[in-house]
Amino acid sequence: MAYRFSWTGGVILLALVGIVAGQYGTCDYTYTYTSGQTSYIESPNFPNYYTPGTKCRYTVNAPVGHTLYAQCYDMYLPSSTGCYYDKLAISRSGDPLLADAQVRCGTTTFNVESVYNKLVVALLGSTSTTGGRFRCQITALKLACDCGRRKTPTIVGGYPTQTNEFPMMAAIVNTTSKALFCGSSIVTDRHVLTAAHCLLDAKVDDVGVLVGDQNVKIGTDTPYSQVYRAGMFHVHPSYDKLAKTNDIALVRTIVTIVFNTGVGRVCLPFRYRTASFDGVRLSALGWGTIDFGAPQSDVLLQTTLAGVPSATCSTQLKRTILSTQLCTFAAGNDTCQNDSGGPLYYTDPNSQLVYDIGVVGFGVACASSFPSVNSRVTAYLDWINSTTGYTFCET
Repeated sequence: MAYRFSWTGGVILLALVGIVAGQYGTCDYTYTYTSGQTSYIESPNFPNYYTPGTKCRYTVNAPVGHTLYAQCYDMYLPSSTGCYYDKLAISRSGDPLLADAQVRCGTTTFNVESVYNKLVVALLGSTSTTGGRFRCQITALKLACDCGRRKTPTIVGGYPTQTNEFPMMAAIVNTTSKALFCGSSIVTDRHVLTAAHCLLDAKVDDVGVLVGDQNVKIGTDTPYSQVYRAGMFHVHPSYDKLAKTNDIALVRTIVTIVFNTGVGRVCLPFRYRTASFDGVRLSALGWGTIDFGAPQSDVLLQTTLAGVPSATCSTQLKRTILSTQLCTFAAGNDTCQNDSGGPLYYTDPNSQLVYDIGVVGFGVACASSFPSVNSRVTAYLDWINSTTGYTFCET
C-alpha cells in the first residue's frame, strides 16, 4: 500500500488557509490560553455595533489536555433565516476553514465547548444589515483525564469511520517502502500498543508510527496526519511465536507524539480488570485487507465484533484459550490481514470514553465460521505500566 507522508497534505492545507485568511485582513486574532485562564473575544468597537460587512476570525488555543468553554452571553446579531446574513461561525474542532462550523445569529445567548484544545470563532457580517455586536467569555478547562476521546458517541464487512473519529488509532508503517503493515493504539505520548508478531521481521530504523490519518491515499482529508519514527521495540518477554501467546508489544517513538483534536491516547481498562467481555460489542479498526488475499483498504474501517466465552472458543478452535487471550466473532465480519496489532475498543456507555480491550492477534482466514483470538489488554496492564513508566490517570 502506498502511503502519503504528512507534508503532502500540509502544503495544500496551508494554501487554503491563506486564501481564507485573506478575507479577515487585520481582524484575524490568535490567542494562547494558560490552564484555567478566562478571557474574552468580542466584536470590533464593542459595546458599539461593528461596521456592516465586518469579517473577523478568533483562534483560541489551550494547553494539551484542556478544552475551551465559551459562554457567548452578549448576542445582538441581526436575525435571518438560517443565519443567512450576519452570523457567528464556531468550529468546535478548531478548523481554521470552518468546514464543520455551527452558526449562530439573533439575540439568543449560548454556551459551547471545544472538542479538544482549539476553538475557532468567526464573525461573518453582511453589507445588507446595520451591523451588531457579540461578546464571549472563554475559559481553558483542564480535562480530569485526557484519554479515550472520540468524535462521536481489514476488516471484513466493515464501514469507514468518520475522519479522526478515533484519535487514538495508529498504524505501523515501513518508512522505506511506505507500506502500512499493522495497526496499533496510542497509549502514551511516546508509545503505541501493537502485536509482538508485527515486529518479528521489522527493524527499528525502518519503522514509523502513523497517527491522525483516515484515508492513506489522499492528502486533504485531515490536517493531523503525521509519521513518528520508532526509537525502540518492547516485545513482551514471554511472547511465544509458535504458541501465539503473549502476542503484545509496545513501540516507543523517538519524539513525543503531539496530541490535538485528531490525535490522542486511548484509555487503558484498569477499571475492567475482572470483566470477561463475553457477548459485549467491541469495535475493531484497521486498514487491512477487505477479505483474505484481497487488497488493503485505503480508508480506516471499523466493524463490530462480540466477545466469545473462552470455553466456547477453545471447543471451536480445538486449542486451549488462556486467560490472557480474548476471542471475538461476528457472522460475516472480522479483522483480516494487516489488521494485526490493531485494537478492540469498548466505548463506555456512560462516559463515552474509549477503552482498549484487545490487541488483534490471529484467526482462521477472515470472516470464517471460527472466532479470532486476540491479546486481552487487562492481562498486561502491569507490564504496560512498568514498561512505559507513564502515570495513567484512568487507574
